Amino acid sequence: MPLEIYDRDGCGVWWVRGRPEGGSYIRRSLGTSDRSVAEWKAAEIERKARRRSLLGDEALAAEKAEFTFRDAVLLYDPTPADARFLIPILKKIGDRRVADIKPAEVKDLARELLPNASTDTWQRQVITPTRSVINNAHERGRCPPIRIKAFTRAERVKQDQRRGKQSRVPKIPGDWEWINAFRSEANPYLGAMALFMFTTAARITQATLVTPDDLDLPGNRVWLQAAKGHDAQWVDISPQMVAVLANLPPRRGRVFGYKTRHAVYGSWKRVCKRAGIGEIMPHAAGRHGFATETVVRQKVDPASAAMDGRWSSTKVLLDTYSHGQKGVAMRAMRTEPVQDASGEALKHLEEKAKKAK
Repeated sequence: MPLEIYDRDGCGVWWVRGRPEGGSYIRRSLGTSDRSVAEWKAAEIERKARRRSLLGDEALAAEKAEFTFRDAVLLYDPTPADARFLIPILKKIGDRRVADIKPAEVKDLARELLPNASTDTWQRQVITPTRSVINNAHERGRCPPIRIKAFTRAERVKQDQRRGKQSRVPKIPGDWEWINAFRSEANPYLGAMALFMFTTAARITQATLVTPDDLDLPGNRVWLQAAKGHDAQWVDISPQMVAVLANLPPRRGRVFGYKTRHAVYGSWKRVCKRAGIGEIMPHAAGRHGFATETVVRQKVDPASAAMDGRWSSTKVLLDTYSHGQKGVAMRAMRTEPVQDASGEALKHLEEKAKKAK
């Protein structure tokens, strides 16, 4: 069957399916929401398949030698976010032969495209998608692989100084006092969402996706969609959370009334301001708050906290999400130990025992 482009999930991203002339059946994302771009990509797939069919191994060898980054993109199935990141990269180096692209060139490209961003943003929006595209093509035998080292600490500090802004600012986790103050000023839906994320370690996107069908209040649990390394699953909730959800009418087809995380942030900031509390955003208030509350404040063992909060390992939980409390160690050092008088009591008893003999 000839190639056909179609919107698979109705989300605006074009896919292609069919069997190009002389080739095998394909079905994959074209990584674009632009129909004209999708049509061009499908035509390129048809053209190359026809050329390989006519010229055989000679054409394959020639294509491998002249394989460009644009060709590699056609083989890659990006997420919607990666597709957005790849568009400016494609415009810059689309015609470059992959074999000629060097790691330093990709790093320089990150600096050029995002001059005022942090090295972490460079890594996420330029280095990682570029490397993924090239290495995906390598796995298909089309080009050499590429290895791009992460930016060093010195590079990060230098870039932070140049842009006048510190990256990797430590997150301040939420706690019960903050959550209760936030809920006192928030509307019922936003307040319930804050409590839900804090007590379950749910991510904000997961919270926005919860529908009435995902609730099992008699069973004290909620169905959470998959996110970053863990599968969709039932998550236990507290009796307090059950009571809150039982009295929260669904809105716009969602339990918490927000369809995307982007619809939350503006209201969230305004509530923080009205409540006179620090501006702790959802991820820090919820997931970081859950980790710190359980492990640091409540002394829950890290293995259990990682399991209930759906972390891949205790290392991730302890290194990234649980935050120590400043001053606790110093207060402990300033507290003199209670003098143990058991030695004198033992001596007294031993002397009495001797007299009994």
